[in-house]
This record gives sequence, structure tokens and C-alpha cells, in this order.
Amino acid sequence: MASAAVLGSALGLGAVALLAMRRLSWGALLLIAALGVGVGANAARLDRACLAHERLPFKCRARYEPPAALAPWRARAGAAIDRHFGEDAGLVRALLIADTRELDPEVRDRYADAGIVHMLSISGLHVAIVSGAMLMLLQAARLPAATARWAGLALVLLYVLVIGAPPPAVRSAVMIAAQAVSLALQRNTSPWAALAWGGGVPLLYQPRTAVDLGWQLSVSGFAALIAGRAVAERLLPPSLEGWRRTIASELTVSVVASFATAPLVAWHFGRVSLVAPFANIAAGPIIALLQPTLFLGLALAWWPAAALLVAAASVPLVRAFDLVALAGASLPGATLHAAPSLASAVALGVACVAILTACVSHFWERAAMVALAATAVAAFAPAPASGRLEVHMIDVGQGDAIAVRTPRGRWVLFDAGRGDEKRDAGRTTIVPYLRARGGPLAMLVVTHPDADHAGGAATVLEAMRPPAMLEPGFASATATYLRALTTARDYGVAWRRAQAGEVIDIDGVRFRVVAPDPSWTAAQTNPNAACAVVRVEYRGATVLLTGDADLAEEQWMLARAPAVLRADLLKVSHHGSHTGTSEALLDAVAPRAALVSVAARNVYGHPAPDVMRRLSERGATVLRTDQLGHVVASTDGAGWTIQAAGVRWRLP
Repeated sequence: MASAAVLGSALGLGAVALLAMRRLSWGALLLIAALGVGVGANAARLDRACLAHERLPFKCRARYEPPAALAPWRARAGAAIDRHFGEDAGLVRALLIADTRELDPEVRDRYADAGIVHMLSISGLHVAIVSGAMLMLLQAARLPAATARWAGLALVLLYVLVIGAPPPAVRSAVMIAAQAVSLALQRNTSPWAALAWGGGVPLLYQPRTAVDLGWQLSVSGFAALIAGRAVAERLLPPSLEGWRRTIASELTVSVVASFATAPLVAWHFGRVSLVAPFANIAAGPIIALLQPTLFLGLALAWWPAAALLVAAASVPLVRAFDLVALAGASLPGATLHAAPSLASAVALGVACVAILTACVSHFWERAAMVALAATAVAAFAPAPASGRLEVHMIDVGQGDAIAVRTPRGRWVLFDAGRGDEKRDAGRTTIVPYLRARGGPLAMLVVTHPDADHAGGAATVLEAMRPPAMLEPGFASATATYLRALTTARDYGVAWRRAQAGEVIDIDGVRFRVVAPDPSWTAAQTNPNAACAVVRVEYRGATVLLTGDADLAEEQWMLARAPAVLRADLLKVSHHGSHTGTSEALLDAVAPRAALVSVAARNVYGHPAPDVMRRLSERGATVLRTDQLGHVVASTDGAGWTIQAAGVRWRLP
């Protein structure tokens, strides 16, 4: 999938140019051909790199890391930002050096709701603004135009290197260089050819760039800029002049850009902003002033007093920029939540290419029909159905997330990983994982309120909107648990209490609640002792999902109904801790395979050696996320097939 994404992006870049222009400079055409050949040759190496990095054989989502030679420069720039910009350092890091690790997830969501998330991390727009500001200063210093242009280009290249050469910044720098060369040679340069060069160069030295969200937004955004200007020039009447024409033209460009980036935003953030065109117009002038100011503060890092002064001067602009995002996200109906499948996302991508083609073509009718047809396919694409039961143990580190997929392609999710101020597994891992495979979420089961199980539940509920949520009803005041309950109430998700003996049938799969019952739950003080335990049954295949059930709850289940504990697959409780998975339970379950959700090198020492020994003595195949990453088990109701780390095999 990763190599296909890279190859498709590289060739798609050329396809957009060819469709829109019907001709291309020989240099750009040769570049696109070279990209196709080069990326194809790197496909096998790329897939191995994705597996090693993410351990995800189905979809590789790149996280940009600077080249080793540039990493120290970027680190020093980040340290300078932290020293001088105080509480705004997280946002400034994103705007100046493309580092979003310290950015509050709520801030990122706010900008996505307002439709200006592409402005949140450095992109070609930011580099172009900095380049323009430097060119103005050099010309104000009375340097000759050509000298100022080349000096400005040198400073831009130095800036891009200092911040670690993120792909969007490289794209903009290459395009600025192409413009400088064309002016020096006194030759016109097609903007599509420049985009092919700017978008293609980062792929030459790092092919995985093609699956980087920043690169995708940067390339699609600039393509929309070209197309938006073309359609505005053609459609706006000549009588419209002055500031009215400027606003109308910018609004047209913003609408086209919103269409072009909507599939990417929906895929990665689960929403489409309906106020994006207006928010972009409001934020544009602010970022045009803010970006040079922040750059000046970074450039003066060697002079602390001056850097602090510039940082203080940037505060009103930072607040105004954030206010636009807050106001846009707060408007009623500002955001349309979406959970596109892979097929829908591809169809929407085709629609976007067709829209851009229609914008720049005099004969736009055919492209418009393609866009409408692709949009219809995206809207009515059926959920994928394999006819098999699938159990996905999603690697969320030290936490739990087990997704069961029914034969008709619907999901039942057991727990949603860890969630805190820095990281939300629901947002970063679970929702993208489910969306990549398509299909709606039929039910969320929160086995108990601990943060490593309920932490991402609120995000999953908001993004996927399941009709029902099942949990044991253990009284808890933890922030993550309360947020999950509040989100379920706000979005109309029906709350159900897990009660032993209850059976829920979804698409022919029976979800039998083994524990607890209300009387047992009411007597417990430890949430692990009142964990929801569910047996999944499909024809002759069974799975026992135990959450973090402890020894006390195991004894209660063994005394109450030992026969229903028998299962082919066992999700080992509490990440393999010695507090569960007793000899008696294993004798009752007799599992053929054991699923252990655990983080590598965790501070708890999980899984416990004695638990692993018990499983080994009983001949169970142990599958651990710290060793294999995501694990998928599928069955037709008889035998089981396991897939992990890119390898597939039949379970004995």
C-alpha cells in the first residue's frame, strides 16, 4: 500500500499537470517519468521501511523526521523557540519548523474544524511569505533586483535547511528557485511545471514523503491555487474591480482549495469544514504578518533581548490567528463529520483531480461529469464485507484496543487505548486504522474506566458515532471516563450496561457478556475486578476478550459459568500482568492463541514471565503487539488465519 501510494502520488502529480495543461515542458515530463521509475525501484525497500517504522502491513502513515545531518540544527531552532515564545512555543514550533509534537490535540482539532489546519504547520505558503518579506527588505536596502532575488533565495534555502528540510518547505523553495532561474533566463515558466518540480524533488531523496500529510496538503493546495486563479479570471466579470474583485477572487481560490484538500482532511481528521473558505480569507492577512514576525524572532535567537522583544510583539498576532480558528470552529454547523473508507477516499481524490481540471479547462463539462460521478461513488460506496469474522489487536502501546469486524464489514471496538494531554490513541491510531479499512462502528465497548482503556473513547465516539456504547457501569470519576460518557450523551449514543448472560447479535456474530453483573460490580472497589468480559461467537469460532479482569473476577466467572469461557483465542488480561490469567482460567479456556496488548520496554514489566510460561505450557501461540505490532486473526467459522508483521499463516 505504501509503495502504491508513493507511485500513485508521483504519477498523479504529472497526470494533473497533463490533464490541466495538455502539454508539459520536456524537463517536467522527464522528471515525472524519472519519479515513476525511481519510486518503482524503491517500492520493496519502502514497504520494508514502513513495516519497520509502523509495523502496519495495511497502511503506512509517514511521520516526517529530518535527515540526520540536519536534525541538530532543527533541535537548536526548537530550543530557541521554547526559550523565547513561552506558552505559544507549541504553535510557533509548528509554524516555523514543522514540529507538531508539542501541539495540543484540541488545538489541532480546532483548526481542522475551521478549515485552516493546513496553516497550522509550515508549508509552502509560510516559506513563500518569508521569502517575500526577505525580498522586500533586501530591495529596501537598495540592492539591485537580481542581487536581491539571488540573496533572498540563498536565505530561503538556508532557512529550509535549518528547520530540517520538511517536504512542504522544500517544495516551496524549489519553486522559488525555478522562478529565479526563469527570470534570469528571461523565459516564462508554467506554474504546473514548477509544481511538478517542487512536489517531485522531495520524493527523490525521501520517497515516503508521498504519504506525509504536510506534503499532500502542500501539493494539493498549490494546485488548487493555480486552478482557483484560472477559474476566477474566467468567471469574474470585468466590471468587478478594486477590492471587490480581490475579495471575490480570493474567495473563489479558497473554495477551490477547500474542495481540493477536503478528502485529505476528512481522511486524517474525520471532518470537512464548511466554513473553510471564509476562515482562510480571515486568517490569510494575519498569517502574512505573523510568519515574518516569527521568523525574525528565530533569526534573532543569538540576541536574546531582541528575540524576546519580537516574541512579545507576535503575541497579538498569535491570538488573532487562534481567534479565527476558534470563531470558525464555534459556528453552528461549521463542520461535517465524516469517516470515509479507503474506496470513498480514492473516489473523492478522483473528484478533486477532475474539479481542478475543470477549473483550468475551457471545455470543462467532461471533467465536471467525472467529478460528479466520483462524488456519487464516494457517497454510496458500500461498506466492505469479507464474509469472515476478523479480530484486530491494534497496537496502541501500553493499552488495549481490540476491533472485531463482522462478516458484513461493521466494527465492534473493545476499548480505545490511552488518552492524555499529549497523546490520544483514539485520534492518532484507532480512528485512522478503522477508516483505512472502511465500514461503520456498530458498538463501542469500554471494558472499564482506566485511562489506558477509556482514554481514546471520547475521540472514537465523536469521530465514528456508533449507535451504542456498552460498559459495566463501575462508578468512577476519572476524567477520561467522564469525558466518554459526556461525549456519548452529546452525540446521542445509546448507553448500555454490561450484564452477565446478555447476548447481542450483530451481523450473525454473537457477543455474549460473561461478566460482570450489577450486584458484583456494586461490591467492587477496583475497576479491574468489575471489567466487562465478552465472548465473541461466530459459527464454531470463539474469542474471549477479558479486558483487565483480575483474579477475583476470574474466580467469580469460573464459579458462575465455566463452560462459556472456552475459546479459540484469548485476549490475555491486563497486558499479561500476574494479577490475572490464572492456571484455572487457562484450563477452562484452553486457548489455541493468546493476544497480548503491551508496549515495548514498558515500565510495568508486562507481560509477566509466569503468565507467558503458563501459556507456553498449554501450547498456545502467543501474539504480542510489542513484538509484532498490529495482529489480525480471521476465520470463516472453522479455522483461524493470523496476519502480523507482514506474514500470514494458519493457526494450528
